[in-house]
Amino acid sequence: MKKMILMFVVAIVAITSNTYAQYSSDALRFSQTNYGSTARFKAMGNAQIGVGGDMSSLGGNPAGLGLFTKSEFSLTPEFNSSGVNANYLNQNTNTTKGQLNINQIGGVFYVPVYKQKGQDTKKGLISGVFGLGYTRNNDYSTEINYGGSNNKNSIADYFAELAGSGVPNNLAEGSLERMAYDNYLISYDNVANNYFPETFAETANPNLQRKNEIRSGSVSEFNFSGAANIGNKVYIGASIGLVDLKYNTDAQYEESGKAREYNSAGVLTGANTPYKLLFNQNQVTKGSGVNGRIGIIVRPVDNLRLGATVQTPTWFVIDDSYTEGLDNRGTLRGTTDEQTYDYTYNLRTPLKGSFGASYIIAGQAIISADIDYIDYASIKFSSNNGSGASSTITTNNKAVRDNYQSAVNYRVGAEYKINNISLRAGYGLNGSPYKSDEDKFFDTKMYSGGLGYRVNNYYIDLAYQRVEANNTYSPYTLSNFSEPTAIAKSTKNNVFLTLGLRF
Repeated sequence: MKKMILMFVVAIVAITSNTYAQYSSDALRFSQTNYGSTARFKAMGNAQIGVGGDMSSLGGNPAGLGLFTKSEFSLTPEFNSSGVNANYLNQNTNTTKGQLNINQIGGVFYVPVYKQKGQDTKKGLISGVFGLGYTRNNDYSTEINYGGSNNKNSIADYFAELAGSGVPNNLAEGSLERMAYDNYLISYDNVANNYFPETFAETANPNLQRKNEIRSGSVSEFNFSGAANIGNKVYIGASIGLVDLKYNTDAQYEESGKAREYNSAGVLTGANTPYKLLFNQNQVTKGSGVNGRIGIIVRPVDNLRLGATVQTPTWFVIDDSYTEGLDNRGTLRGTTDEQTYDYTYNLRTPLKGSFGASYIIAGQAIISADIDYIDYASIKFSSNNGSGASSTITTNNKAVRDNYQSAVNYRVGAEYKINNISLRAGYGLNGSPYKSDEDKFFDTKMYSGGLGYRVNNYYIDLAYQRVEANNTYSPYTLSNFSEPTAIAKSTKNNVFLTLGLRF
């Protein structure tokens, strides 16, 4: 029972309201980012905090740069293939989508410290390393489709609930409930002082419902990092990240069935008349932000490395534009209308703390493990706008506190070298951010593997990563939790290729 309630809560939080986008769900989406990495660490489950010596340190633990002994450049393109298998009203729908991106590009510059003759070259400050690079920390590209036959309710029930009890003349122009009223999808009961749907949802006359949603965008960073090597035992580093956010959605909900019929004067003339409505939604979100990281790696013994890093919150300024429109294309008399809402807000994502360890075995193998702690309940909205904006900020901050919690992420990885060839494998789990998710239904699991080849100052690494997650989607919500919900399993099959040069 708790699992079903959680699914409904997640579906409700994820749905766009009729006035403003449901920002709390977007804030969670923008806060769930991974440390950027090359194909080497992608193959090792991205367990990198206690390893270092890789370009991944630019967007991970900056102390890892201190283990470089040469300057280096690398480029990592990726191919992403996303799939969604959704069950909605006992009907399964599969959708796939693929695209090519640049996941990482960067360079580091090794600067040894000059030692006078006779000085111990293994004590004190040995070298400094500086780097800059681009990493893609989250990708939103996916397509979601689901549909089925509904004999219990219609989206018109949702429109009726939105309209409330106010008389039709008081319905706001451009609002979704006004569009529904003008399209004769809902009517007002003068006796009961409420609205009711004009559509039928019966066993003999079920509604046919379908929804398509295409998402795109990403969170990416441009990092400026530096680190110091102290006695080949302690490595400290810091970085500043400039963050770019893009998130777009285009969704269309289609419903057809039977409804009452009206003439051009709005007079009821019959029933069981076919109708077909389209509810279109579009969201364009752009943002920029800044964050910082500090990190350390220590080597208590030669083969063991212990690392820790703290990533500050990302402070975003976000511009959001949301458009919704209703189009009744059946034989009912209706109109086509749409409304756009523009809103700018500030977002602070959670602080992230990470600890990692790695151990080298016989100079040929390495095992590594990481753990992250993130408190999603600390997400916070703010705005410098007027009172209406303040109300929206308060509502969404409350939604964050009511629905989200702290989460723990785990990652483990291994690498084994045979001459110039390296074999790698890894596993990761990102904990559920939802308070009521006792069954861990919304955990995200990652499986990976790959290989690498190094010769002289050149290297090439290849990695495969599979990401699995569960989601719920509802095309509309009802106050008694009786809306239809799609239970979906999402997968991403990603391939990464890193090309590197040391100089």
